[in-house]
This record gives sequence, C-alpha cells and structure tokens, in this order.
Amino acid sequence: MVAALLLCAAVYAEEKTVVESPAINTNSIPAVFVAPAAILKAEPVDDNRPQVRVVGIKTDVAIRYQNIIPPLPLPPFTTWRRWFRDHREAVHCAVEWRNESGAWFHGELRSTHFDNNAEQYRVGFGEFPGTAYDAYGIYIMPGRVKRDVDKEGRPLVVTVDEEVPCDFRHVAENIRRYGAKNARSGDAGTGGRGQDNVGLGGPAYKPSQNSNTMVKYILRACGVTLKAPDLAVGWDSEPHFPYSSNADAPESESP
Repeated sequence: MVAALLLCAAVYAEEKTVVESPAINTNSIPAVFVAPAAILKAEPVDDNRPQVRVVGIKTDVAIRYQNIIPPLPLPPFTTWRRWFRDHREAVHCAVEWRNESGAWFHGELRSTHFDNNAEQYRVGFGEFPGTAYDAYGIYIMPGRVKRDVDKEGRPLVVTVDEEVPCDFRHVAENIRRYGAKNARSGDAGTGGRGQDNVGLGGPAYKPSQNSNTMVKYILRACGVTLKAPDLAVGWDSEPHFPYSSNADAPESESP
C-alpha cells in the first residue's frame, strides 16, 4: 500500500512539472525578441527639444547648370566645365535647427534665381569672380529642409540626416556672418587675407565652393567636426572671402 502511494506521488510530481513548464512556442514570441537589431535602428522619440541637424539631398545641379558656363577655351571656364562633367552625381547639404519654442529653420547657399519667393529670406550674397554680379544667395528659411519632393514634384533622395552637437543659437548668426555684404572695398576693417568675411560678401562663386563648404564652415564655428558626407563635393574646400588689399594701408602723407 505504501509503495503504491509513493508511486502515485512520483507520477503526480512528474505531471505537475510538465504542466508548469510548457514547450516554448516560437510563434508567440514578440518581435522585440526575434529581431532586436531592428529595434536598435529605430528613431528616438521626438521630445521637441532644441537641436541642429545636417541634411544632405542628392542633386543634379551639375547637369542642369553646366550649360551656363561660357564655351571659352581658357581657364577658369575649361576647369569649371570639367568639374561639372566629373560631378554629375552630387549631394547638396543644408543645416537646420529647432529653437527653444519648437520652431524649425534651415540655412543653405543657393543660386539667386532658385526661388523668386525666397528673396525675403536672403541674408547674404556672393559674386561671380571678377564681376559685381551676385551669383548666389545665402538664405535662412522658416521650416525644415524638404525631404519628400522638390518644387517640381520630383522625389528627393536623402543621404544625410544627422543631429550634431551644436548650440542652435549660434547657427543663424554664423550664417549671416558668412554672407554679410554691408561694407565697401577700402572701408576700415575690410582688410585681411580672406579667411573670414569682412563685410564684402561671401566667397566668390566656384563650383567647388558651394553650400557644402558653407555648412562645414558653420559647423566648425560651432565646434563640430564632421567627416565629409558621401558625394558632398566642396565640403573640404576652404572658403576664401573677398577683402580689401589696401584697407589696412596707412594714409598717404603726401600733401
């Protein structure tokens, strides 16, 4: 009798163990456990805090503007035509930021003819070399950089969309300084060597000195070092600003 009771207890214990430890059903495991890598790539929750971002969009500007270069067989025109041929695929970068009120703005360098409605947002200029013609404008626009389609309805390809550790309060100020044109050649303070803007406008227009050049300059002024994004030609160019070679010269002592 005792042996029979012990046998029943052993069977009961074994059945209880089976009931409390069911087989694992892999079909019922949540996706977070099946594919943790996908969770790691998810975008962080937007908490409406101030931030600064670099945005890069693929552009065909080299194709669309290559015909504006005069067909003259001498530099710099031959160099520019070669540059446009070699950079049919490129990326145009802009910088965007959100202030403490949650409002977005973005800054970039564009042709003065890219949008007739954008003139009110232009904060600086740059000339075509050796002329008084303003070839491009520097703009601070309300809102974010477009990421869906361009103004002609063509899909945009975003290659860079990255937050950078920069104080948004310095971005607009540095963009305005980059393109400031509020002085005349020969005015006091307009001398130098071209490393910074002295009020005579942004760097003279060159295909390799473009919006990407400006964005890197703005970030560097903010203490940010960012490697050149793929196809962001001009990123590593050092901007050369116009200056007055005679502004620092002493006044003539001749009567």
